[in-house]
Amino acid sequence: MKYLACVLGIMTLLAMTPTRAQTQAPPPAAPAPAKAAPAQPAAAAAPAPDLARLADTLDKANAALNNISTALDRHNQTDSDLAGARQQIGPIADSVNTVTERITPRIAEIKARLDQLGAPPDDKSPPENPAVTEERTAQQQSFSNADELLKRAKLLSVRADQMKTDISARRRALFTRSLFQRSTSIANAKLWTDVWREAPGNIEDIGSLFSDWASRIRARFDGWRLAAFWLGLGAVFLAYIPLAVLAKRVLARSSAVEKPDRLLKILGAWWIALVIAVPPVALTYIVVFGLDAADLATLRLQAVFEAIGSGVLRIAVAAGIARGLFAPTRPNWRVPPIGNSAAALLVGVATAVASIVSATRLCEAFNDAVDGSLSFSVATRGLGALMAAIALAVGLWRVGADATDADCFGPALTRRWNWFGILRAAAMVAAFVVAIGVFVGYPTFASFFLDQTLWTTAVVSLYFMASILIEEAIATGFKPAAKFGHWLINRIGLQRDSLELVGILLSGVLRLTLLIVAVIAVLAPWGLQSTDVPFDLRSAFFGFKIGDVVISPASIVIAAVIFGLVSAAIRGLQGWLESSLLPHTTLDSGLRNSITTSLGYVGFILAAGLSLGYLGLSFEKLAIVAGALSVGIGFGLQSIVNNFVSGLILLWERAVRVGDWIIVGGDQGFVRRINVRSTEIETVDRAQVIIPNSSLITGVVKNLVRNDRSGRIVIAVTVNGAADPEKVREVLFAAARGNDRVLKIPAPQIFFTGMSGSTLSFELAAFVADVEIMTRVRSDLHFEIFKQFKEHKFFDGPPVDPQKIQIVGAEKLGFQAPGRSAQDQPGASAAVS
Repeated sequence: MKYLACVLGIMTLLAMTPTRAQTQAPPPAAPAPAKAAPAQPAAAAAPAPDLARLADTLDKANAALNNISTALDRHNQTDSDLAGARQQIGPIADSVNTVTERITPRIAEIKARLDQLGAPPDDKSPPENPAVTEERTAQQQSFSNADELLKRAKLLSVRADQMKTDISARRRALFTRSLFQRSTSIANAKLWTDVWREAPGNIEDIGSLFSDWASRIRARFDGWRLAAFWLGLGAVFLAYIPLAVLAKRVLARSSAVEKPDRLLKILGAWWIALVIAVPPVALTYIVVFGLDAADLATLRLQAVFEAIGSGVLRIAVAAGIARGLFAPTRPNWRVPPIGNSAAALLVGVATAVASIVSATRLCEAFNDAVDGSLSFSVATRGLGALMAAIALAVGLWRVGADATDADCFGPALTRRWNWFGILRAAAMVAAFVVAIGVFVGYPTFASFFLDQTLWTTAVVSLYFMASILIEEAIATGFKPAAKFGHWLINRIGLQRDSLELVGILLSGVLRLTLLIVAVIAVLAPWGLQSTDVPFDLRSAFFGFKIGDVVISPASIVIAAVIFGLVSAAIRGLQGWLESSLLPHTTLDSGLRNSITTSLGYVGFILAAGLSLGYLGLSFEKLAIVAGALSVGIGFGLQSIVNNFVSGLILLWERAVRVGDWIIVGGDQGFVRRINVRSTEIETVDRAQVIIPNSSLITGVVKNLVRNDRSGRIVIAVTVNGAADPEKVREVLFAAARGNDRVLKIPAPQIFFTGMSGSTLSFELAAFVADVEIMTRVRSDLHFEIFKQFKEHKFFDGPPVDPQKIQIVGAEKLGFQAPGRSAQDQPGASAAVS
């Protein structure tokens, strides 16, 4: 840094050293005596606002707005003219708002004074003091004047806002007309014939341009000062070498670290990006601004120097981000999980495309500086855009061929979105659009679209890097064992349990803010409207109008994009709640599901409202359509609406929650999801049963885990009538207590439920902690009870006497009992076994 400061000091002294021409110049005229500054009133005695002075301020603001309006009525205004007019409106609007702010309290004071004076007395009241009447009249006149000034100020403020809006619309229209202005295709041979004919003259003009600049420098410096200037200019750029060497020694990505954690990786990526990008950009802009401050840059060369600075910035940022993220020579430090060859190709593609675009912008700046022809401008812009598109497409095609699973770090353990493939496909589409735009005669649009593709890529990459840095830094810092977490616990008083939750909330807020900034940055350069497109393309975008609603392909596509972006944002928020925030709370799974599902409904309504609002279909207009279709909805969609409302009731009444074990009719299982129309339950055999939500609201539902997850098992057993009941109870108690899954409190219970001459009936009632294990516990108890009963011979006993059935009058039919004669039978009955 000392070396760089010395070089800059020498250049500044050279620029400030007078030359012979300056020493022979006549002395400057003596400055005019300064006017005496008006005495400022004391702050403690600030006077009331002078209405006459405020009125004069409004008159000046009105005159200034009239001048701007007259200037806007002129034709052939450039974007810089419109931007200058909008900048002039800003101070005018501020002065008008200042008048409004000063008059408003003055009116309140006057009104309070008039309220104190009261209304004038009527004819029946005694006359009042003339001084009071005079004071009321004066205050009333002041109130009228102040109120008139306030109305004028509000009208001027509205006019200024309207003029700002009009200027913004004109700038968008001018931008769109220039963007979609059709010119010669790059495939036209006449274009290149004109370029070849004009190239020698343009090259000669560029040489003259630099000759004039060199002459300007020689006029400022002579002798050793001229040599020192050129040496100092070169030394500024050579200063990059010691800066780069010094930066690489600090926080370098060492190959000795085999497995750096994610935080260390992203810190290394940021450092490498800054080391590569900042020094060349800083040195270039120091030279450019130094030449401009020393008045060594002519007006024609100013655009060239700005193009050089922008080109260095573009190339340095692209190379820095690419090398920081993909680390082609340090695979263990690479942030995205891609292969070595793919990483090297991506770095090369980013640098090559940025270099081609920067060279194209420099050629355009030279063309503007020498007032080159339109053919040369079209050829330069179109050829540069086409070369960049070819480099982008070819490079990404090779990246796709090399980024195989074998190059990645291990197999994919979970199913995830292939963001790399999605972004690669989007970049390929962008390259195709640029190439088509160049060939069909829209090089301006192709060049702009290419610039925005690079800009969007840079913004997305920076958002990706910043998002990972925020996530990892907060995850590491908001731990009780970390220094920062320890400081928060001891100094701020945060609880250990809530420290991680605070970190997750802070991470979510910062990432959401970062996402909003990134979206604004991406959409900032786009000011396109379908009505601003020239007539030859208007048929493809304009569409038709029905009442106040404009239906066009462009508006439909934009509305669909709005719906998709809002839906994706809501889905991302739902995913963040499900995976990051809600698991660290004490809420049960059912309430968490209710929150995320309700958020999905709200997000869908919000996305639909925004997209339909963009089309001009507000909810008031939709209400008319809904009223016309109410009969059809009442008959055709009755069940759907019924199920939807029932789903909302289930979500918020929470009689049935996700994770509950319910029995509905002949189906039972765990509730896995409550959807808009139906509820999904999973049975024990892993079958999915879809039940309409209305059935859960209007039908009988048995919820086994509504209050808690404990369950009661009842096992009925029957033993021989000769068994000892007390011994049976002891065996059942021992079997229940011997099972670890049976709760000790409440204790198992044995019930003697019945007896007969040959059997005794018992019931064992036991409790388990979770209904999911009831079947297994019941089976284990059955095995144990059967084993104990066999050992104690509760199933064995004396033979049971055959059951006898008395049939009256059997002897008359010729029946007799086995083993007996007819004489042995009673006279009125016969025994049959």
